[in-house]
Amino acid sequence: MTFENINRQLDDASGTENNLWFVPANFSVSSFDIKYGNNKLVYTWTFTFHEKFYQKLLITKPKIYYKLLFPKEVSNILKVEESDYSQLQPIESTGKRTYAIELPLIMDNELSDEEIELLRNNLDYNLMIYNDNFKAINVIGINIHSMDRTIYYK
Repeated sequence: MTFENINRQLDDASGTENNLWFVPANFSVSSFDIKYGNNKLVYTWTFTFHEKFYQKLLITKPKIYYKLLFPKEVSNILKVEESDYSQLQPIESTGKRTYAIELPLIMDNELSDEEIELLRNNLDYNLMIYNDNFKAINVIGINIHSMDRTIYYK
């Protein structure tokens, strides 16, 4: 998916209430990790919802989907430009505000040490967030500068 396509999808979604919800202002990114073993690549992105945003999610119970868009160098190795859609797990009413998105990819071939190193060091990914109609509502850049960023939901 090109940057122009991402922008077009976000323009189509602008003005919707959900578009205002899923922005980094409402949660902080605490980690983004990539693990590889047994021809399986697992991307894990951990975040914490701000308290007020968490309460809004408990009330509205939105169905949210996401997919990870890979940088060009990574997509050349993986032979795909993006992950499949995954659904955000339901928000728990236990007070738990930290969640992890896990995206497993089964590889057809074993990756070389050089390819694994390139995957782990190329942290210029985009996480697309979609509503229950699979309409894009936000894109979040995942890179070294996106970690531990918190602005509060009002």
